[in-house]
Amino acid sequence: MGQIKEIVRLDRLLANSGYGTRAEVKAMIHAGEVSVNGNSAPRVDDHVNLSKDRIEVCGQLLKVSIHTCYMMNKPAGYVCSSKGGPHATVFDLMEEKDRGKRLGGELSIVGRLDVDTEGLLILTTDGELNHRLTSPKYHIPKSYFVRLENPVSAEKQEQYIQAVAKGVEIPPEDHEPGALCRGGKLEWESGVTCRLTIYEGLYHEVKRIFKALGNQVVFLKRVGMNNLVLDEKLAPGEYRELSEKELSALTLTNAIL
Repeated sequence: MGQIKEIVRLDRLLANSGYGTRAEVKAMIHAGEVSVNGNSAPRVDDHVNLSKDRIEVCGQLLKVSIHTCYMMNKPAGYVCSSKGGPHATVFDLMEEKDRGKRLGGELSIVGRLDVDTEGLLILTTDGELNHRLTSPKYHIPKSYFVRLENPVSAEKQEQYIQAVAKGVEIPPEDHEPGALCRGGKLEWESGVTCRLTIYEGLYHEVKRIFKALGNQVVFLKRVGMNNLVLDEKLAPGEYRELSEKELSALTLTNAIL
């Protein structure tokens, strides 16, 4: 991940750790609520060493958060954007303290989902991680549960599987040109439900693949990215931080679901 300076201003550290605005954390420091190595009267512009200094806020040891990475079970009806509009955004589902900036940067969305698409959404302050998970050159697998409008016979299912493995040529849509999709993996659960794993992030790619095959997606849910799978204990709209094990699964190179 990105390299972060170990020496930072105290007020910046507190503001980026969820303790409020610069003005609010300055007031906390002036009120004696913050101590550095036992000194309860630091100056707001003092610099601290993240790896050496002991910082306490109201008697509680500060756990420095350089980067944050969340898993969300995105519900339908929310857009993957920081800006408002006709729909609420996924950031509206989060507590204000979790939406805040960290030392490593602003919270951003990894691989957007359409407004009507549900499931696994990753949000992180780590720009390098975001790039590695979304850049086409890394071929990160993303897995979806799909429900189709029209039932598919056993014979047609095999044709779908072979077409997806070969790579489906999708037509232009909206502002996006047509494209030949990179080969993926299709597994059927029933005549109308399947699991699709793709290695790109083209505009409406899953929907366009099935449209090119002569069908229509009526429900779409992302269930995995790399070796990370959606925690089904998360209700739609809920989120939590990734564990170290989950973060490793997400970042493992050339992972296969």
